Amino acid sequence: MTAIKKSVRLVDETQATLHNLTLTGEVNWSGSINDMAAQFELFVNDNTPDLTDSEWNVFYCAYNGYMPSQDQEREARMLSWHISEGYQYDEQIREFIGSEATAVALIDRVKSWSLSQQLAVIYKAKAFWRKGKDD
Repeated sequence: MTAIKKSVRLVDETQATLHNLTLTGEVNWSGSINDMAAQFELFVNDNTPDLTDSEWNVFYCAYNGYMPSQDQEREARMLSWHISEGYQYDEQIREFIGSEATAVALIDRVKSWSLSQQLAVIYKAKAFWRKGKDD
């Protein structure tokens, strides 16, 4: 594991979250950010729905080059829309999904997921395209 030193600006909400991650005393910003990242990975892994390889490929295709908004709740709620639009207009997504009935079933499943589950899938789809880029 390589440690790097970065200068960052933290908004009030982030500072409050990091303060809550500090056990005692003054906030250890670096330690709290590292703890937050570790907890986030745990939340993502715990909230990731079971998907087939083909289904993962659908999400990877939907997030290939896509620039998500900074509004995480809005982004999560739009996940089913991205799959619906992808099925209609993206040949690769159509191939991975198969039939229209399968597409409708996947979209309905996505709509039934919690926001945390939807964000976990989005995170993993974005991470798929980042592999090796910052190594």
